[in-house]
Amino acid sequence: MARQQWAQDHINGNWKQWRNILFTDESRFCISHVDGCVRVWRRRGERYAGDCVMEHNAQGGPNVMIWGGIGLNQSLGPVFFNNLGPIDQILQPHVVPFFQARRNCVLQQDNARPHTARVTQTFLQHNNIDIMAWPALSRDLNPIEHFWDQLQRKANQLCPGPRTAAELRQALINAWCNIPRDAINRLIHSMRRRCQAVINVHGGHTPY
Repeated sequence: MARQQWAQDHINGNWKQWRNILFTDESRFCISHVDGCVRVWRRRGERYAGDCVMEHNAQGGPNVMIWGGIGLNQSLGPVFFNNLGPIDQILQPHVVPFFQARRNCVLQQDNARPHTARVTQTFLQHNNIDIMAWPALSRDLNPIEHFWDQLQRKANQLCPGPRTAAELRQALINAWCNIPRDAINRLIHSMRRRCQAVINVHGGHTPY
């Protein structure tokens, strides 16, 4: 399987192999998932009392899409975007300047259609941005997935929680800035363990 071969090709690399990789991804954040830390004490029989119930919008309320990247001792984002396309909103204003300021940096991204589109690939080649080969269906190999979890937890600690899209964006910016660099570095240093986990299950699913 491609996943197992990829893991075998990278398992023997040390931290120097990963220090120039910018791991990237997109994630959606909703108000309903960043709703503060409201907790109530209630008596028996008050479970459905009005003062003990918080109603939620079935659609999750306002939401935002974030693109971001993490690497050893570095991060890029958060970049808020819509569905107009990655070049104008992400690559041109953010990724290109980031890579121009760093030598030997390599871009990791998954195989989603906007990433593999010819126009995107041509743009990256034109700007001399190297792309890391990445196996399909491999979110468990990407350390940024756990970064999103940390970002969510940081935002969830806000009391009161955000109620509008603008407040949600600001909450996520604050949460991003408050994630220690050591926490990001630990995620990057987990790559060898992630590779080993994939090898152990012969390319199958892993606990990551």
